[in-house]
Amino acid sequence: LQTDTDIVVLTTGVLVLITMLPMIPQSGKQYLHDFFGIFGRLSAWCLQNPGHVAEIYLVHLHASVYALFHRLYGMYPCNFVSFLRSHYSMKENLETFEEVVKPMMEHVRIHPELVTGSKDHELDPRR
Repeated sequence: LQTDTDIVVLTTGVLVLITMLPMIPQSGKQYLHDFFGIFGRLSAWCLQNPGHVAEIYLVHLHASVYALFHRLYGMYPCNFVSFLRSHYSMKENLETFEEVVKPMMEHVRIHPELVTGSKDHELDPRR
């Protein structure tokens, strides 16, 4: 998911990741930044279409990335919002934020952990 360019592999891989994340919340935390990087890469892919793939494949990829957004925000809201803040504050990522990520954010409510939790508490094995 970090380097592949086959749209079918990417879409399938994201769906597998979304399915696996709730099953491995603690062992997956060491790869959290990789998961966030995958989200960032595929969000940009949805906008730029570097592989020049058919629109129908992009729709499926976008739906998969949207589901990944919900999974990451639901499981790791403090860490994910921190990633979004740092990643999309860079000038080169601003267009992707405006066109792809911001519309996703407009359809979620504020997560209670953003108020009562912290990035460290989120990754605590006792949680």
